[in-house]
Amino acid sequence: MTFTGLFSTTYAAPDMKEAKRFFSDWGLKKIAEQRDGVIFETSLGCQVIIRPPGSSLLPVAAREGMNFREMVWGVSSKTHLAKIKQELSRDRKIDIHTDGSIHTYDPAGIGLGFRVWNPPKANKETSRASINSYDKTERVNEIGAAYQQALPLRMGHIGFLVPDLKEEEKFYRERLGFWLSDRYVGGAAFFLRCAAKSQHHNLFMIWSESGALRHHHTAYEVRDFHEVFGGGVAFDRKGWETEVGPGRHPISSAYFWYFKNPCEGAVEYYTDSDYLTEEWKPHNYRVNRFSEWHLVDGIPLPEEQRIRPSMSAAGKY
Repeated sequence: MTFTGLFSTTYAAPDMKEAKRFFSDWGLKKIAEQRDGVIFETSLGCQVIIRPPGSSLLPVAAREGMNFREMVWGVSSKTHLAKIKQELSRDRKIDIHTDGSIHTYDPAGIGLGFRVWNPPKANKETSRASINSYDKTERVNEIGAAYQQALPLRMGHIGFLVPDLKEEEKFYRERLGFWLSDRYVGGAAFFLRCAAKSQHHNLFMIWSESGALRHHHTAYEVRDFHEVFGGGVAFDRKGWETEVGPGRHPISSAYFWYFKNPCEGAVEYYTDSDYLTEEWKPHNYRVNRFSEWHLVDGIPLPEEQRIRPSMSAAGKY
């Protein structure tokens, strides 16, 4: 089974107007809108689907009150899609949609789908800004990049709090062939990648001591650290609340900035993740460090520079 990455996420949106404004401000492009929902897209074609809570098109929630409903993974060919269908249909119901995608639920009840999807190749518009370092000069007679808006390239990873980590890890590794990248000590969390050669992780899960099950966050890759900071500042100025950041992770080495998602959990701008191959040896970290460093509540801005959501939304929808 050859996975090509996280293709889509689906939410029930308690407030559709707010959710539309949120994902538009986040830097996604609205590509479809009907009474039953709205579809947003990243620069490289990953999709976010939001629907009213009562929509018949929503997958069943894993737990009552859970607004996150489904993640869909891309695979490289119909052959690989058929192998997944054959494997998972041994012990769970599989629904096949008209577009050929298959849909089911993982052991925790989280909506799970698969479809043929091959992301476009990188191009000039997706390249990072030039940087200068002591041993290499890329930018000459040119002012460094400054971003007034982040435009996410793709959804790089997704995470959940779950009550049974062992069952989830066994399912994704043994049934779907995901690769273990690292673990937190004491069975607190695991980090998986969907291919042998991939960014540090595409799926992570944290043990929920209380037994709660919820979506933790979805991470959106941007071009470089300038875009993490510039995009985060711009998003903050529109009145959206920081969850944590900006900062830098010791696991994956990525720069990050998390914001609270009005649908559920958080969203993250990130860049510069570690890239792993078959030769990588997973670690069991003795200290569960979320960050090398981070700011708790964003980058403070003068109040006169902030734009409240009600102001930014005027005349948009």
